[in-house]
Amino acid sequence: MVIFNNDLLRDLAEQRVVLFLGAGVSASSAIDGSPAFKGWPEFLKDAAKSRQEHLRDQVIDLVKSKDYLLACQLLQDDYEDEWQELITEEYGKAAEPSRLHKSLISLKQRLLITTNFDKLLETAWAQCVPTGNRSFKVISQIEESVFRCLKDHDTPYLIKLHGSVDNTSSLIFSRSEYIRLAFGNNRYATFLDAILLNYTILFVGFSMDDPAISSLMEMYALNYPGARPHYIFAPEGGRENIAEINKKLRKLSMIKYDASENHTKLPVLIDQLARSANEKRREIIAANVAALDY
Repeated sequence: MVIFNNDLLRDLAEQRVVLFLGAGVSASSAIDGSPAFKGWPEFLKDAAKSRQEHLRDQVIDLVKSKDYLLACQLLQDDYEDEWQELITEEYGKAAEPSRLHKSLISLKQRLLITTNFDKLLETAWAQCVPTGNRSFKVISQIEESVFRCLKDHDTPYLIKLHGSVDNTSSLIFSRSEYIRLAFGNNRYATFLDAILLNYTILFVGFSMDDPAISSLMEMYALNYPGARPHYIFAPEGGRENIAEINKKLRKLSMIKYDASENHTKLPVLIDQLARSANEKRREIIAANVAALDY
């Protein structure tokens, strides 16, 4: 049984945790036993199959080196108007949320951020909201309105950092889009910096390969060396030097889990985390009542 950090449990109990969900969460959903949506490498390689040989070879080489943004840029330029249709065809499919989605919702946090642009989280959240409870707001573009979530404490928010498939103009999926909508958008960095300073982030299904997110984490660690850490679920067996880099350069503590059997033990661990957070919530309430009686 994993013993969770007490600060993390307290922050969960007080809804001070932001769940930051990456591609690994979407990958947990299946249709007929296969992943519901293609990951970036598979999507890009499949999209390259119908292109001319020199472009196809370029994309394959870039995917091998994990330069997905440049591979995507080359394909987007070649497909032109058909590119958005290709994305919608893949990531706009109807799919059922996985157990992992529902376990994450059970943590009962007010703010969810994702780099995924499918609709699985909306579906999972809608299925889990009890009748009569306050519904959630979805924000799919990092504009001025996103900052309302920092003080709008009565409303849950799902913030789709890289856009949503039902609004293709909001998608950040290529190098030019990244430059324009992430690196070139002051609100993007300001918003995430505010989240890093005011909340505890729990990364799930996220590899830290995203250049904008990883650089912001590193600037946070550099500028606020005394600040508390954030957390990331990571498979057991990873290299310890990577764990040290995450800890020292990004103030990111790893929560290790057994990734065998296609990560099926991760939602079990998150269920355990939810129970521990509920126990901590009851302890806090009891302590507050006792203080009032005194």
